[in-house]
Amino acid sequence: MNLETGENVAVYKRFWGMMKKTFTSYLTEKLGPIERGFSNGESGMMYLSETIQQEGLYLLDEPENSMSCQFQKNLAEIISFSVRHCNSQFIIATHSPFLLAIPNAKIYNLDEDPVTISKFWELGNMIEYYILFKTYSEQFKVE
Repeated sequence: MNLETGENVAVYKRFWGMMKKTFTSYLTEKLGPIERGFSNGESGMMYLSETIQQEGLYLLDEPENSMSCQFQKNLAEIISFSVRHCNSQFIIATHSPFLLAIPNAKIYNLDEDPVTISKFWELGNMIEYYILFKTYSEQFKVE
């Protein structure tokens, strides 16, 4: 920006005007009120439940991202149903205990060298969950 000639002053003012506000207030000013939409997890679940409807090979990279436990359980049910009744196959990169626990899933443990086939309860991150929940097991009130 050349302050002597005034070149790009409008761009400079617009930039600092935006920086003074939160991103949401800036967008509201420019675009109008923002309607409440779906969360990332809700959007992801809707997309996957609409997309996984027929025979096919599905490649999913951490589909559980932003999903609640209930949505992860629902997704595991959709995947299981699709495998059983629609002749679908899935290759999934995941850390979700709900997806890893899908019955008869073949889990390739990429943390091992060489890569091994493991059960979900043998995975390092699942063991960490187990230790955490076991440590606090008396705090849970499960009825």
